[in-house]
Amino acid sequence: MPVSPNRFQFPAAKPRLLWSGVLAFALLPSIAVAQETAPAAEAAPAVVETAPPTAAPLTGVPAAICAKLSTPATVFDAGDSAGAAAFYQSRQCRPLWVDAQGRTHAADVAISELGRAEEWGLDGSDFKLVAATQSLAPGQSTPEQLATADLEITAAVLRYAHQAEGARIPEPEKQLSSYIDRTPVITAAPEVLARIADNANPDEVLRSFQPPQEQFQKLKTLLASLRGGPIDKANLLVIPMRGPMLSSGERSPDVATLKQRFEITSEPGDEQLFDAALASAVKRFQASKGLSDDGIVGPATRAALAGNDTGSSSDKIEAVIANMEEWRWMPRSLGNTHILVNIPSFSIALTDDGKTVFSDRVVVGTAATETPIFSKDMTTIVLKPRWNIPDSIKLSMLLSGRSIEKQGYVVMRNGRRIDSTQVNWAKANLSAYQFYQPAGDDNALGLVKLLFPNKHSVYLHDTPSKSLFNESVRLYSHGCMRVRNPQDFAQRIFDIDRGEAAPNVKQLVRKGPMDNEFALQRPVPVHVGYFTVWVDDDGEAQYYKDWYGHQNRITLALAGKWDQIDVGRDHLAAVDTSALKQVRFNKSNADTPTDLNSDGKPYRKYDGGVGDMIRQALGF
Repeated sequence: MPVSPNRFQFPAAKPRLLWSGVLAFALLPSIAVAQETAPAAEAAPAVVETAPPTAAPLTGVPAAICAKLSTPATVFDAGDSAGAAAFYQSRQCRPLWVDAQGRTHAADVAISELGRAEEWGLDGSDFKLVAATQSLAPGQSTPEQLATADLEITAAVLRYAHQAEGARIPEPEKQLSSYIDRTPVITAAPEVLARIADNANPDEVLRSFQPPQEQFQKLKTLLASLRGGPIDKANLLVIPMRGPMLSSGERSPDVATLKQRFEITSEPGDEQLFDAALASAVKRFQASKGLSDDGIVGPATRAALAGNDTGSSSDKIEAVIANMEEWRWMPRSLGNTHILVNIPSFSIALTDDGKTVFSDRVVVGTAATETPIFSKDMTTIVLKPRWNIPDSIKLSMLLSGRSIEKQGYVVMRNGRRIDSTQVNWAKANLSAYQFYQPAGDDNALGLVKLLFPNKHSVYLHDTPSKSLFNESVRLYSHGCMRVRNPQDFAQRIFDIDRGEAAPNVKQLVRKGPMDNEFALQRPVPVHVGYFTVWVDDDGEAQYYKDWYGHQNRITLALAGKWDQIDVGRDHLAAVDTSALKQVRFNKSNADTPTDLNSDGKPYRKYDGGVGDMIRQALGF
């Protein structure tokens, strides 16, 4: 709504009637005494209050600012116009960045900080100023010129603050992929301006809108290095992709190259000796690449050390900027105790009081059944859990040709066990039926399940398929994340949560009850991230493959190429159950396994039937 200049008025003076009333109240006792002793007098004429004087109309720069804000066309982004107008109105259109002499010192400081936007992974062209950078000669600039400059700086400041918080992609879940369950938290325009107005250090205020996380700051440093800092030594100190296996005790010119790369010093004559220090450095490198961290330089480690997965300098810059954008969507505080799963590196880390107290490998979702990106609080740990099956897998099971019971699962509805062969699945509401796999050695969830309730119905859990953790690429699950050593992981969490009163996980797994559920006293934030670039504690950047294509989507969005983004299907949409019309069960295959008891006790192992085939195809 256009704002009329006449609305920007100073508050009217308070009526003097209030003071006359107070005075009369103070004199009440004297007046009463006088009335008792004095003769009646003629009533005094009533006091007539004059109307308070109206505020003087605005003039000069404030009047010019009000006039410009009242016009439909302003320099502000669409979402900021109303908020900026309200802020200026609250201060009678007083300027933020100019005075009678031109730009203020605060304006120069803010403009200088805007000029460093690209250092933070933003696009500097979004903050180009015209009117504000022209010469504003003291006493010679018109109010209109000064007003234009003031509003232009304010618009750029708002744009910077919002973009620093992630406003360039305001709805990742809709604009990029339904698997990216992130929403940037954008500070409203009036609050941004209130924080920066009349502040002696507007540059510090602007920087405060950038993500504070340590990894984001490391990426900023990496970006500066890629754009013109020292040449990355890892690009120069590489070994051939093909060559002999290297391990402790062996000598090779390649060993000398690796020692230079990892900055390991040697005694004279031992430059080519593969020693313990190099073995430790190789193990850290292997772990960062998702390789088996055995400290031996074999074919896979050689390929990674040869740099075949790092890309060109421009590719790295794009990757770093995309990762910085993802950090803008993350919670500003990850939590003093928190869990971070990074999908591209197939890794998980538990941090407590700033220190990593547990790290491990994970298996994540396939490219067709991605693990979603989100943050939620872990509230519950279940030992010896049963597996509740999602609708998408229920459909596959029903289409297998065997009854659900024959495959080793239980069907429930409204708390009552159901015979799957007696249900008309062509007309049934699939979501109304609960399919689950009882707890047991072959349960798809293994012996530990860690829950952080979310709309994607995914969680962290154990798995009987331990061999998959030896793979360098671990894209095998239906969306959940499997942890290599879940009992140790659960014990660490319990120890932090309950101290000496923590339950003994391994003992309960051996002798405790089925589906044994523990609520955490202090929920632990779980952040499932998708970071294809990670700077380790040694300052070395690790680059991972863009398995799900999210980095590419972000890069396209930042370039304004929205029409080229493959958003894909909504993975939370209802499962299409039309194929259930084909389901027909014969009585001959409807028999329940003899060792699957009605109360859901452990059942026999898989026998290689159709159920087994589905289990393997889905990665369970």
